Amino acid sequence: MFLAAGIILAGGRSTRMGRDKALLSLPNDQHGTFVERLVALLAPRCQEVVLVVSDTTQAALYTRLGVPVVADETPNVGPLMGLYTGLRATQATHALITAVDMPCVQSTIVDFLLTQALDDHLLIPLVGGIPQVLFAVYPRSILPYIAERLQAGRRDPRSLLSVAPVRYIDEAQLRAIDPHLRSFVNVNTPEEYHNL
Repeated sequence: MFLAAGIILAGGRSTRMGRDKALLSLPNDQHGTFVERLVALLAPRCQEVVLVVSDTTQAALYTRLGVPVVADETPNVGPLMGLYTGLRATQATHALITAVDMPCVQSTIVDFLLTQALDDHLLIPLVGGIPQVLFAVYPRSILPYIAERLQAGRRDPRSLLSVAPVRYIDEAQLRAIDPHLRSFVNVNTPEEYHNL
């Protein structure tokens, strides 16, 4: 049984895409938009699912999803604030974080991450040697570290890796479950969207 929360970060401004990425759809996908697909994926696997958006105006777009929608405590600070807001809004001891512009997340990878031993470490996948901080498992105990990073003017979750305990999952383990690493495809531009 999975006990973690699921947090979907959807607070970006989608400037490179030119329209709200959360409301895009995968071709031939029965689950609708990116955000609907992620909610459908996480809801049966997590004890709670929360969608984090930048402000209350954006929050009004997503009320029909059937999950709590929370606005960043301070708007337009970036994904580190989204992570902070999401963790504070959940009750679970851990949360699987995913960015809304990662629409190809596979259920097998979610299950794999949520069945790892969960402790006070960040559980961060590595792809191409790069920490995938926007598709990872975070303990709520990380909140003081996030607050300190935000007070220092940081906006990026990657800044946590130098101050908090981290356990990495190597690419070979990930490829055994998701051979083409589709779960880690990030869609930021119209070109990336059309190449899905």
